[in-house]
Amino acid sequence: MPTIKFEINIPVELRLRSIEGRPVESKFGQPQLMFSAEEGVFYVSETVGQILTDQLRKLRIRLGDRVEIVKAEVTANGRKSIRWSVAEIGYYPGEQPDGTLADPKSEPPSDLEQKLEASIAQVEQRKQAQQATTAAPPPAWATALIDQSCILVDSFAAIVKHSARHEGLIKADDVRAIFLSAYINATKASNGGRNAA
Repeated sequence: MPTIKFEINIPVELRLRSIEGRPVESKFGQPQLMFSAEEGVFYVSETVGQILTDQLRKLRIRLGDRVEIVKAEVTANGRKSIRWSVAEIGYYPGEQPDGTLADPKSEPPSDLEQKLEASIAQVEQRKQAQQATTAAPPPAWATALIDQSCILVDSFAAIVKHSARHEGLIKADDVRAIFLSAYINATKASNGGRNAA
């Protein structure tokens, strides 16, 4: 079975076969816990294993549920540290990997549920009609700012993703500094040397 590796700030999607890690011997001398998933196995320290198990229990994750585990670098009070987090990945009705059929509701909605659904739909229709009549298009400068910000966010995300190839040697703060310097220099060059910021 392949060994799953966690890179900094890169989410890993898994279908867990175990909610609690199994103690195993480590070649580094400290005890480790081994977790099993459809995609392979992974090893973590006892402390990290307890953090993951606690989060899995709070989310009420069952064996085979799809989860996303992230080993994230966070900065608090000027100090960098690692924070592990677990998130449940959405429910998908239909055929499941084990061949069963998942149906979100096997019985028809009650009369009360139908009335509530109709009432909510009416409120939404009224909101949309009101927004359509009162919503004015944003000014041109706001649209340009939104478009430019979206492009910058997409560009930064692409650079952070690219930097992950370097296996944690380049930190997100370093990538941000490089990106901002490049953007400022490009902006100055496109404005004939004048500062556009």
